[in-house]
Parts: sequence; C-alpha cells; structure tokens
Amino acid sequence: MAPYAGRVRSGIVNFNNIEHPLPLTLPPHAAHGTVFNQSWEVADITTSSVVLLTDLGPHWPFGGAVTHHVEVHDDHVHMKLSLTASNQHMPAQVGWHPWFCKPSRTSFKFASMLKRDETGIATSHLVKNDANNVDDCFIQPSETLSLTVNEVELSLTSNCTHWVVYDLPIDSTCVEPQSGAPNQINDSPFILGPYESLTKWFDISWTGRLNHQ
Repeated sequence: MAPYAGRVRSGIVNFNNIEHPLPLTLPPHAAHGTVFNQSWEVADITTSSVVLLTDLGPHWPFGGAVTHHVEVHDDHVHMKLSLTASNQHMPAQVGWHPWFCKPSRTSFKFASMLKRDETGIATSHLVKNDANNVDDCFIQPSETLSLTVNEVELSLTSNCTHWVVYDLPIDSTCVEPQSGAPNQINDSPFILGPYESLTKWFDISWTGRLNHQ
C-alpha cells in the first residue's frame, strides 16, 4: 500500500491547506493507496528475488514512485517497500495488505488498540482490546505475531509501527503492517522532501511444509 495505507477519511488528503480528492475505493473513504491496481515493471529478477517499480498513478496529485523488493528464502520471504517523492514535498505512508487462509490458531498480542470513531476511522485514543473479531489498528506488539495455516506456523515481523488486523471473514484473515495509522496521511503525516524516500520492510517466516501450487 502506497502512498497511503488503510482508510483516508472521506477520500480527502489535506496538505498545506489544500484539499486533494482521492477515489472512494472503500466508500465513504479512500483506502489502501493508489498502486494496488497499477501495472508494475520488473526492474530486476533472479531465481529467488524480484524488484518491481511503478509510479503512483493519475489519482495522486504529488507524483512519485514505489519500488518493491521481494526476496524468497528457505524459511522466510523478505519484502522492502520504498516510496520516493518527485520534485515536490508530499505526505507519505506505506504498508502491506496480506491475506491468509483462515488460521487454526493466532497469537496477536499488542499493548494498545486505536479506538475507531463512528465512521470507522482510527483515532488517537488508546484502549485495551484483544485482536480477535476486529477490523482495527493496533500498536506495540508484545511478541512476534504468529498464526497457523494448514499446519504451517507463520511469524510476521516488520519495522512498521502500526498493524491493522481484519479477521471478521469466516474464511480468511488479514494482518497489515503499516508505517502509520489509517488517516495518518492527514492527522500526523510523514513528509518527504523532493526525491526523498520512505522505506519499510516486512518478513513472513515459516516452519512446517509449504505446499507449492
């Protein structure tokens, strides 16, 4: 997800007192950035890695580009996402949106959850809540996040500060590392200067036998 992650309230990015409308991909909000439906160029590829490039598309008013580097190892996949500004300042946020077949076991322990408001947007109000039956944003994992899918033990680690957990569907669970909370692109954005980059990484590790299909 780039150049924003999660929901953006009413599909509006307010930067330098100018409102920029975004497509309402999760009405009444925008969600998940602009690159999930972009074409990606393969910049480099080996038997175990790939580097993908794309621009931020016509719906992002500031320009910019994204590089996604994926490396597959025997026991983990390592992903690195870099968002680079064009020739102007812009707000920035990145993240991933991985879906997993419904796990038979999960261990998602966090210090706090960001309470949502009536429109479903995370606020800055911290509450205690288990990460079960939720569509919410959490911070400060107290241990490595883990889940078991088809007898394979998966561990999730990242240098992102926020995690969105969505486990309401009966057949799947989504666990999203993000560099900030939903709507943080407005509330307290990370600002990139011209040609500066924001880079985060995300690892999925496993024990057990994977079925390659």
